[in-house]
Amino acid sequence: MNKIIYLDNASTTKVDEEVMKTYERVSLSYFGNASSIHRLGIEANDLLEKARAQILSLLKLERSHEVIFTSGATEANNLALKGYMHQYKNRGNHLIVSSIEHPSLIEAAKSLEKEGFEVTYLPVDNHGVININVLKQSIKKETILVSIMSVNNETGSIQPIEEIASLLKEYSKIMFHTDAVQAIGKIEKSYDDIDMVTLTSHKIHGLKGVGALIKRKNITFDPILSGGGQENGLRSGTNDVANIVSFSKALRLSLAKLPSTIKHVKELYNRLMDYFKSNPEMYILNSFSDNPFILNVSLKEKKAAVVVEGLSKKGIMISSISACHSKSEAYSYVVYEMSKDEKRSRNTLRISLDYHNTMEEIEEFIHELDSLVRGLRQ
Repeated sequence: MNKIIYLDNASTTKVDEEVMKTYERVSLSYFGNASSIHRLGIEANDLLEKARAQILSLLKLERSHEVIFTSGATEANNLALKGYMHQYKNRGNHLIVSSIEHPSLIEAAKSLEKEGFEVTYLPVDNHGVININVLKQSIKKETILVSIMSVNNETGSIQPIEEIASLLKEYSKIMFHTDAVQAIGKIEKSYDDIDMVTLTSHKIHGLKGVGALIKRKNITFDPILSGGGQENGLRSGTNDVANIVSFSKALRLSLAKLPSTIKHVKELYNRLMDYFKSNPEMYILNSFSDNPFILNVSLKEKKAAVVVEGLSKKGIMISSISACHSKSEAYSYVVYEMSKDEKRSRNTLRISLDYHNTMEEIEEFIHELDSLVRGLRQ
């Protein structure tokens, strides 16, 4: 197979070799069940707790928060919404989310609506950002939870989570959750004023199958999984210690590389933006220079699916809409919410970058994309 040019890093990232080595070492040497009381179980549990402590320390949340390990971000988002709303329904039944949240959160909110909870979906402007004043106006006496993602997975738009957290401090009954999956390891954010944070391993060069919901110590949930009572009774199921330990390693490496990663990716982003700005065949949905990891453009004439397939045959991997709903949806609801243009939302291309990508790869991508869009022969 020819060399692959992978520009779909918002979907998943390549596993770091050092992370994989950690996973293999722990899998082979610490295979005991962390819930067992014999020596192998105790050794596995010690590693589990060290990983938990390291994640909190890396995010500077060790004094105020704790970690619940999950199977990934989808489960963490569901636990944050369903678990919290069920647990505290005696305080209120109103939830506020943005209209461009990840499908795992939007669908969880819709599920709560079917149960009788009230959900407000905040609109976004053409930059994909909510209005703080609209959020404030949406708050009711029954509001107990606000969930706004840090960075959008399709467009890279950044929400003002610090301002949101500051506003919600005025409401003692309301907790604030953010899906930080596309922010961790890409942009610098502080999460100490946020009550609950979702993250996952496979977006930061870890393995698939493990994520976390980080929450304030005084918050509890109605568990969405019943079983043996792991994770302080909030998430039952045998802990995947090797994956959890490698998750903490991936987070440490990702944060350590962050300054150099941003500098490198910004150069790639600038080259792509120069090309897109000069190409009359495309609309640039938006450009977020403070988040160079995700670019989203819409094709004026060509079908996005045809272009994605054509690039794939050339060994170049990009995406059209979110991988979490691309097989069931014909358009991007995120792009539609931002542009109110149905045609754009059906022909969107997402290019998501990483420190592995090179300028040579970007130049080859531009060449092949240009050939497909303009109909030039090789």
